Amino acid sequence: MDGIPLQKYNMTSYRQRIGYVPQDPILFNASVRENLLWAAPDATEKDIWSACAIANADEFVAGLSERLDTVLGDRGTRLSGGQRQRLALARAIIRRPSLLILDEATSALDSESERLIQESINYLTNEMTIVVVAHRLSTVKAADRIYVFQEGHIAEAGTFRELSERTNSLLSDMIREQAL
Repeated sequence: MDGIPLQKYNMTSYRQRIGYVPQDPILFNASVRENLLWAAPDATEKDIWSACAIANADEFVAGLSERLDTVLGDRGTRLSGGQRQRLALARAIIRRPSLLILDEATSALDSESERLIQESINYLTNEMTIVVVAHRLSTVKAADRIYVFQEGHIAEAGTFRELSERTNSLLSDMIREQAL
């Protein structure tokens, strides 16, 4: 990374600088507060609400019966998929990572939840580096740089506009398939 072999890094420190939101987030059978503090044990109540606000989770958390102290159920079963994803994003954000990785974080969401996650991504673009792995092209449309992989290798790279305007690009083929 940056010309330095990974073996030279303090791996604990390195990992603390990364936030990760998977396609199927794991929430614990604990309160909203405990789920977020798991990522940042020293976070204050203000930090928790701030992370929830950035992740567009503050309104639904405020509406829960016990707000931050509401127990979510095993794997967050008391929440919708979009709510679980936004809490997973808040958990990643509360760490204040340098790098945020969203791995198919919007693939199973309805349009409204995807829009809320996209708003969060747009807000965070000036705060950290964000890597979005996605098959859903609407998720990456505003990305600074897009890398299209084919058979495990980078097949093309550029902006959404550059790649979509190429008649023979893989991205323009995907756009046609997804009718964007």
